[in-house]
This record gives sequence, C-alpha cells and structure tokens, in this order.
Amino acid sequence: MLGSAITMLFSANASGWHTIGAGNATCENWKNRSSVAEAEVLSWMAGFASAANIERASEGSSEYRLELLTYDYLRLEINTVCSNKVNKDEPMYSILFDVLARFPTAINQHP
Repeated sequence: MLGSAITMLFSANASGWHTIGAGNATCENWKNRSSVAEAEVLSWMAGFASAANIERASEGSSEYRLELLTYDYLRLEINTVCSNKVNKDEPMYSILFDVLARFPTAINQHP
C-alpha cells in the first residue's frame, strides 16, 4: 500500500523543477515502509543518481563513482537522517542531493 502511495507523490522544489515518485517519500514514510516501498525508494535513488551522472557527463563534469552508491550505503544515509525526529518531513530527494553533493567523482576519489 505504501509503495503505491509513494509512486503517486509529486512535488516541486524551490528551484522550480519537479520530482515524481519515491523521491518525494519522507522520513515518516521510510519509518513505516514495507520491503516493497524500501526497494522502490532505493531504486528511485539509484535511477536519479544515474540520470544526474549522465547530465554531468554531457556537461563535461566529472562523473559520480556510482559503483560506490550501493543500496547498503543509501540505507545507512537514509537511516542516519531519518533517525532524528525533527527530520520526519525530510524528502528522499533531499537526502539523495546531500549524498551526491559530497559523493566522490572519477577525478575526486575521496568523499
């Protein structure tokens, strides 16, 4: 049921672009997730990061080292953010953006 709800979520951020799907799930959703909903969030994050990598490559920027972006790593990052109750409304896309902002690239090998 939560997986279906996550799929239908749609949001716009302050920059004016939109996200659709599991990226709009919040820490509150994550806390009450099913295994299907967890897989959907992690898959969304991996797909979004892949798309961001394609954009970086097309702009001539160094690419993220996506081989390091494992589901275990993403789970740890999500659980770290979502363990703080003040972050209950934090969306998954925001967590992913924070991860990618400090993630190693092909040129910068250290996080």
